[in-house]
Amino acid sequence: MLEIRNITLTLERDGEPVALLDDVSFNVPPGHLLAIVGPSGCGKTTLMKVIAGLKEEQGGEVCWDGRNLAHEGDLHPSELGYVPQFSVAHELLTVEECIASAIALRTRQPDEDATDLLISDTLAQTGLTPLADRLVKVLSGGQKRRLGLALELVTNPALLLCDEVTSGLDPKSEREITQLLHDLARQNEKRIVINVTHSLANLSLYDSILVLHEGCVVYHGPPRALTHYFSIDQAEDVYPKLARRSAARWALSWSRHRDDYYSAYKLSTKKAEEEKEPDIITDREPERIRLPVAKAEDDDSENQAAKKKAKEKEEEARKKEAEESAPHEISSDHQLPGFIAQTRELLQRRWLIFRRDMAQVWLHAAMLIGFPLLVVIFGYQGIKPLSKIPDRPDKDFAAEIAMRQSHEAELLKTGGLVSGLIMFQVVLVTLMASNNAAREIAGERVILERERLGGLRPMAYLTSKILFLGVFVLAQALWMGLFVEMVCHGIPGNLPWKLLLLVMASAAMTSVCLGISAMMRSPEKATILSIYLVGFQLPLSGAVLALPKAIAPIIQPFIAAFWSWSGSLHTLKEQAPEFFEAVKKVTASNIEQPALALFVLSLHVFIGLVFSYAGIKHSQTD
Repeated sequence: MLEIRNITLTLERDGEPVALLDDVSFNVPPGHLLAIVGPSGCGKTTLMKVIAGLKEEQGGEVCWDGRNLAHEGDLHPSELGYVPQFSVAHELLTVEECIASAIALRTRQPDEDATDLLISDTLAQTGLTPLADRLVKVLSGGQKRRLGLALELVTNPALLLCDEVTSGLDPKSEREITQLLHDLARQNEKRIVINVTHSLANLSLYDSILVLHEGCVVYHGPPRALTHYFSIDQAEDVYPKLARRSAARWALSWSRHRDDYYSAYKLSTKKAEEEKEPDIITDREPERIRLPVAKAEDDDSENQAAKKKAKEKEEEARKKEAEESAPHEISSDHQLPGFIAQTRELLQRRWLIFRRDMAQVWLHAAMLIGFPLLVVIFGYQGIKPLSKIPDRPDKDFAAEIAMRQSHEAELLKTGGLVSGLIMFQVVLVTLMASNNAAREIAGERVILERERLGGLRPMAYLTSKILFLGVFVLAQALWMGLFVEMVCHGIPGNLPWKLLLLVMASAAMTSVCLGISAMMRSPEKATILSIYLVGFQLPLSGAVLALPKAIAPIIQPFIAAFWSWSGSLHTLKEQAPEFFEAVKKVTASNIEQPALALFVLSLHVFIGLVFSYAGIKHSQTD
């Protein structure tokens, strides 16, 4: 039994309090299909999210089997299924792969045979068996809605919440999905299915209808009494009728007659009220009516009960036959998989999606090959050894001046080349890192929200992203450093330190951009912000133009490129002091020790991951 008691939720808009939900109360018995309908903006989706625990009510209670969910613990992820309006599956996976992934993330099956059995059962239950090998991106709207339901049914939830799953569908598909919801409510006598919908078609398939108007409940009863209560000819006339009166007046009218309707149609939880004869209603707005309780309806109810009983027997026989023929049983406890199991599944799924996304594969290949080539264009001739000025001064004073001027020019040129090549590598590596991570979480935010509600551990999700992106960090940074080193015949400095700092620059930018991606609501915003971040790396590093001394200590700690570049240049001091002096002539910025640079870049990585975890754990649901 689901009980909603006096739920209230308000927000401030232009300084004025606006009630999204106003004293909403109703009960839903087991084995029941409820439709929540109402005009746009009346609070339907908000109510659904409060029930699901995605929004916190300011007043009232949500109770499940007598348990207050706010104080006595939320529903277990296996008890709750939440199907959002739009597709929440990866486009490059097949239907079967999506269901298999949901099973791996939400249940512990004893073996592969049990998993295969659950997959086939879920496909059959939602009518997706013929589409098992089809990619999600080619499914129709109705087929995607069926898939959304299938992903939630893998745990056989007792409470299935559907948010506008029939919106935007053609009439045939809409009726098929509604019929499926009807069947799902009947297949499990303990299951409650609630569907939020704006459509007033196919209401006869629902057990009861809840009408919301400006956050208030203005009707809750069977479909056959809807037109009678509102004194309209057809259900589609409800919305125009609601607009004629304020929500407060409609809510007051319903509060007067709610108990009589609950008694007449057995929607109350109290046995005494169920047995109570319906009263004659004489003061309902807009006109007086008597509740319709006809014998024909009772006979019809008896026929439906007989049919339901026969159908249940057939279902039990079918299940028994399947159990006898199957060598393994489907796990029924649906315990959540462990951290390692979830991480492994997420990582395997991410690599599968990457391999199928040929546009991304070619983009990464182009950057991996093209960016190092851009660097070596400026240093393919190699870096020649610096000439030395003789200890003894030349007797020819003019020749001495010319030689020193030539040597100074050589120092400036060589110092600029060494500094530029190292900085160019660092900036291009951070650009690749930004591309890797900017959309990684924001691009699948809706899927993440659904999977978190289903029991996905935020740390398992973050770990899978670290392992996936870590491969690109190592490959791109190491290949950049080694390729440039080989083609340019060795850039002065300590190679291991330079490679390490290049990897850390990539890791730092990847972590920070991953944090941005986790905090943003859309991949487009995350991408733009990450690009801006990379764009500021070069000018604010002080490698080209020196920053004012007053602000350099404030800005440079936040610039990953500065630390990788600076630490790499410092290795020249012992390895090639003549080049170190040359570099100092072309830069006014401090050249920090590599150990300090490594420490600061490690802080960047840590801070980026902290923001990533916070963004993953925090719901971005509106």
